[in-house]
Amino acid sequence: GYKFQHPELVEEAITHPSCVHELVSCYQRLEWVGDAVLCLYARECIYKQYPNLQVGELVILEATMVCNETLAYISVSNGLQRHLNHRDPSLPSRIAAFEYSMGPQGRGLWATDPPKSLSDIVESMFGAAYIDGGFEAGQNAVKHVLQPIVNALLRALSCRNTKDMESKAREMMHPKQYIHELGGGIINVKAWKEEKFALRKQNCLVWKNGSWRKCEGKGNNFIGLIESFGIDLVGIEESSSHVTRNRACAIAMEVFESNTDLIEKLKRFSLLLKPKEDPKEGITKETKADFFKETKE
Repeated sequence: GYKFQHPELVEEAITHPSCVHELVSCYQRLEWVGDAVLCLYARECIYKQYPNLQVGELVILEATMVCNETLAYISVSNGLQRHLNHRDPSLPSRIAAFEYSMGPQGRGLWATDPPKSLSDIVESMFGAAYIDGGFEAGQNAVKHVLQPIVNALLRALSCRNTKDMESKAREMMHPKQYIHELGGGIINVKAWKEEKFALRKQNCLVWKNGSWRKCEGKGNNFIGLIESFGIDLVGIEESSSHVTRNRACAIAMEVFESNTDLIEKLKRFSLLLKPKEDPKEGITKETKADFFKETKE
C-alpha cells in the first residue's frame, strides 16, 4: 500500500461536508483533484487497451469505469464507508441500503441508489495520493483500486473481431445514456412523485412487484415514466427517483434493442409531425400497443 508523507491529507479525504465545525477541511477540494486523476487514468488505460475502438465506445467504457455506481461499489468493497467522518444522520441507513442492494438479493448495479459520498471518498483518496506523492503516486493509486474493474472489462471484451468488441462495449452502456443518445426529442424520461402521478396519469400502467397495475398514489414512492411525443409508454415504481429513472430506461432499452422497428417508427413520426399538429395524433395506438406488448413479455 501507499504510505502518505502527509497523513493529514487522509483525514481530509474522509471528512464529509456535514462536518462543518471540524478543524480539518472537508474532502471536496481533494475530490475535485481526484476526479481529474481518475479520468486521466481511465482514458489512458482504455485508449491503450482497445486501439480499434472508436470514441463512442471508449466513452461508454470510461463511463462504466468512473460512474457513481461503480465507484460506490469500489468504496464499499474496500470498506471505505467505515472510515467516513460525517454528521449526516441519513447516511448510515442509505449506505446500508446500498450494501444490501449489492448483495445476492439485489437487482444489479443500475438498480441501486448509492449515496454520492461513497464515490466522493474514492475520488478524494485519489486526489490525496496525487497531492502527497505527485503524478505517479496518483496514477498508481487509481490503477490499484480499479484493477478489478479493468479485469472485468478485459474478460467482457475478450474477442478478436472488432465488430464484436464494439457490440459488447455498447452492451455496457448505462440505460440513461442509451435513452439520451436515442433521444433527440423522441424519448423522454421523468421521475414523478407517486401521489402526483396518480392524479395526472390515471391511465398509464405501472410496473410494480412483478406485475402491471395502475398507480394508487397512496405511498411516498416515485414513478419513472418513459414518454414519446406526449404519449406515456411505460412507468416503473420504486422508492428512489434515481433508481426509478434507471429501471425505466433499462426496460425501454431492452424493448428497443429487441424490436428496432419501434425506434424506426418513432423516428418516422418525428419527421411527419408538424409544429401545429397535435403530437398525440402522430403516434398510433398500434405503436403504443406494440411497446406495451414487448415490455409485458
